[in-house]
Amino acid sequence: MTAKTRFKFSVDFVMSVLFLLALGYPFTGKLPHEWLGTALFVVFILHNVLNAGWYAALWKGKYTPFRWVLTTVNLLLLAAMIGLCVTGIFLSRDVFSVLHLGGSWTARRLHPVFAYWGFLLSAVHLGLNGGVFKPLLQRAQRRFSRWALGTAAGLAAAYGLFAVFYWKVPTQLGLAFTHMPRGRSFISFLSAHLAILFLAAGVTYWLVSKASSNKKISGGNPHA
Repeated sequence: MTAKTRFKFSVDFVMSVLFLLALGYPFTGKLPHEWLGTALFVVFILHNVLNAGWYAALWKGKYTPFRWVLTTVNLLLLAAMIGLCVTGIFLSRDVFSVLHLGGSWTARRLHPVFAYWGFLLSAVHLGLNGGVFKPLLQRAQRRFSRWALGTAAGLAAAYGLFAVFYWKVPTQLGLAFTHMPRGRSFISFLSAHLAILFLAAGVTYWLVSKASSNKKISGGNPHA
């Protein structure tokens, strides 16, 4: 793994942590949430700058089925993050209060929708670019048995599937108003959403791997 790849991986890791923390608005409160969201978008901009070559290559080369899927997911993720940023600025009472925009009902309803779509699309994005994690996976395979890794992955995926419904993620993806489960800690929220991230990324990576082995799709892995 080159120094540039390690740096990109570090940026993606920080962005994922910030996303998880920012999703926990009911636990962090408004001011920390605004600063976490601001940091998230700064890192997201950095991520796009580091991968500017992907945008430059959009109109070049042949589009394989994999490239169509990757491009669609990336553009949807970009749209969700822009929507999340814009609605967040409109709702801000502290960090961007100097703009005096005021929080509209539309921004208030759309903000969590953009957040959860962005969260799930970022997980799918990680799964589509799973090749960058191969060195880490190979290192883990040298340290632990296949049975141990498979059991841990299975348990994490099962917990992620449970968490999807317990934390009402399908409802969060729509405009219907929903309350978070009561009496839960911030740690349980973070662990549940980390498991959801693992589930979505893992299923995506598995589908891409299966399709690649069956020669249903082809092409490289233009990370973005």
